[in-house]
Amino acid sequence: MNEKEAIEKATADAFIKLYNSEMGTSFSIVEYSDAPDIRCQDSKGNTFNFEITLTENRPKDIQAVLGRSDHKSSEALKKHLADVNAGKANPLERASCFQGNVTEMIVSRINSKLNKDYGSNVALVIRDASPMGWDWDMVSDQIKKCFSTERNPFDKGIWIITFSQDKIFRII
Repeated sequence: MNEKEAIEKATADAFIKLYNSEMGTSFSIVEYSDAPDIRCQDSKGNTFNFEITLTENRPKDIQAVLGRSDHKSSEALKKHLADVNAGKANPLERASCFQGNVTEMIVSRINSKLNKDYGSNVALVIRDASPMGWDWDMVSDQIKKCFSTERNPFDKGIWIITFSQDKIFRII
């Protein structure tokens, strides 16, 4: 299993457990696939499938979590502080604003998935790669306004699962 598949599997396992608990359903994963990534079924033969993507607060955050970028290392932060003190960098350059760049990032991730057709009974599940513990209910209306209702291939909704994989939020 490659890294992408391992991330999708861990996300799917956590999501379906939380989804079943909140929705009173009993879906189980029957296949790890591609487009959609996960195929589920319950004991009555009902299907529920989902596509998985990740979001991050700032570009390169996911790579940093995976150990492929040092832009969040203490050395990188010390360099940024020195640049700020020398007047070479904006002190807010590395900051994240939930109702700003964080929301813009997730809208971008959703937009990249909206033009594809995944069939019926499909949800989009977005794994939040930020350990901030954002309360996505606070910005769900703001996010919804960014999309037209004309084209949404996710008839089972668009969901976010937290970094800690302990909560899900339905956005659309």
